[in-house]
Amino acid sequence: MVAKKVENYYIRKKSKFMRSFNELLTVVNEELCKKFDDKKSEEIISQMKAEFEKILPNIPYIGGQKNPTTLILVGSMSDLAIFRTLEKIGFSFREIGEFHYNYVKGVLKLRKEALEKAGRDPSQYPFDPVYMDYQKKLTEETQMKLYSDDWLMEFVEGDGDSFEWGWDIQECGVQKAFKKFGEEKYLPLICLYDHYEAEGLGFGFSRTQAIGFGAPICTHRFVKNYKTPRAWPPYELEEFDSKYFQEK
Repeated sequence: MVAKKVENYYIRKKSKFMRSFNELLTVVNEELCKKFDDKKSEEIISQMKAEFEKILPNIPYIGGQKNPTTLILVGSMSDLAIFRTLEKIGFSFREIGEFHYNYVKGVLKLRKEALEKAGRDPSQYPFDPVYMDYQKKLTEETQMKLYSDDWLMEFVEGDGDSFEWGWDIQECGVQKAFKKFGEEKYLPLICLYDHYEAEGLGFGFSRTQAIGFGAPICTHRFVKNYKTPRAWPPYELEEFDSKYFQEK
């Protein structure tokens, strides 16, 4: 099967991705207003929008809307626009990490409320058989290697005791993109999102290795009846390696 590349995909979809980014910035602005006055916060938000517009056309193409992980990739680039802007106004790496944790908590709170309103239990969605089957098919598609900048994943069947299911990620689309942008230093912060999501929505998640912390693979495991501990600051995580976590 030959992969077809859609030229200028992100430019064509710019209005859609900007709408999503603006929704994220609503939560980000709440965090900014805890540190700055309204005028300064508005100025920073404008800088973040400009940064994202600059990044958007250069995001690697991995199949566009036919590939669900495109949204994950664009989401990580949204974070990169925020990180870069915060760095420019003087935030340290650790301050950026803490700011990221706080606004992600806000986003997850809204997501949890939306799931509950729809009658779904946020703590159980990863264990839905339909969702698990969907993820299994997605990992099989990545093994076709249609796009060099895409993920390469393997579905891991659980034992029903230590974990229900998982992924082993050999290649990460986010890592590849951040490397192309010269921003691999921020990859650990993106990796921590997986822990934040589990903490915020209330499902069990564990990982012993993460590419963002220098490991060769990411070992995602979804665990029933397990309370995911707070992951910020990340020093107690098994995957943590201080060499990949700047403190300056």
